[in-house]
Amino acid sequence: MTASPSDKQKYRLVLDAGTTGIKALVLDEQENLVAKDYQAISTARPETGRAEQDPQQILSAAVEVIRRAVSASAIPPKEFIGFAITNQRETSLIWHKKTGQPLYPAIIWEDTRTTILCEAWQKNFGEEVRQKTGLPCDPYFSAPKIHWTLDHVPEAQKARQEKQLLWGTLDSWLIWNLTEGHPHLTDQTNASRTLLFNIHDKKWDKKLLEIFNLPADILPKVKPSASHYGKLNQEIIGAELPLLAVCGDQQASMFAAGAKTGTTKVTFGTGTFIMQIIDDHFQLIDGFFTTLTPGEAKSVFALEATINKGGADVEPLLKNPQALEEFLWQLARDVDKIIKQLPIKPKEIIIDGGVTRDGILARIQPTISNLPVIEQKIFDGTALGAARLIPSK
Repeated sequence: MTASPSDKQKYRLVLDAGTTGIKALVLDEQENLVAKDYQAISTARPETGRAEQDPQQILSAAVEVIRRAVSASAIPPKEFIGFAITNQRETSLIWHKKTGQPLYPAIIWEDTRTTILCEAWQKNFGEEVRQKTGLPCDPYFSAPKIHWTLDHVPEAQKARQEKQLLWGTLDSWLIWNLTEGHPHLTDQTNASRTLLFNIHDKKWDKKLLEIFNLPADILPKVKPSASHYGKLNQEIIGAELPLLAVCGDQQASMFAAGAKTGTTKVTFGTGTFIMQIIDDHFQLIDGFFTTLTPGEAKSVFALEATINKGGADVEPLLKNPQALEEFLWQLARDVDKIIKQLPIKPKEIIIDGGVTRDGILARIQPTISNLPVIEQKIFDGTALGAARLIPSK
């Protein structure tokens, strides 16, 4: 008996654009991993403090992994519900509206060239910025990178004068290039990491734009994470697959862990990220960023802290089990110190990320934190969360 179209299993495609590489994953209705493809991308460090990537390399890698993952899955495109994008956050890209050409390399989140500028902004406007964004004036975030670009890149200045300059985080660049009609869009989670987005009223903020001396007309339109962003260009996989979710990587991982107040997750990836949902009650707590993350019906507030240890530190230790174990014990202790500072004591900790794949942290962390630790269904928690943001119908 041949199954009718309504009986066919529905699949989800996720593009996960990370810092070290681009992944595409195909998940079935039960969230089993059907196919996965990965392509590394390079980071240039032309001077101390600078960290840049090639926007065209990122785009090319995204198209390739999508094609290869869909091909490897052997699933006809008509059986996909849709696809989602999750991405490294804070990274800043500019391109020409008419030609589509990037006008400067992507300045990624690791870049610190704006440190001196940020110190001045923090001194003069730090409290106002934090009250509106939940974040300090720090080179980590997007606004200082945009300001630097408009000050130092003649092509950007010219395009701005001609009203042909577009700016976006990595999701915006991918949406603009991968979907029909070149929509200029972002989601609330990525916008919340720019220092330009008021996380109370969920809008670009006029005063914040004035502080960082930036024009509003180069910014993308902001939508909730679970929204219709357009349709995948048909030539990529031979079908117009709808883009139904966009989310910053750590918030996507948070959504995979759960959306209830007090839910706490740790992603052990390139870096280590601790996040807890605090719901509608805006709080500023020293040692944490306050940010937006998808909730069950709308974006909610979450606290986030970062430890600059992760996959890059683990890589050279893989052939030395004792050294690896010692490193992971110390990492678990560092995580525990942050967990103890959270306003809500977790009932459990959900963990994901590549560093968890061998199961060692799932054994160590509960011993250190004296809390149950749950491993995510797949260690690609960012992709899992993005997939869950795609509605079932």
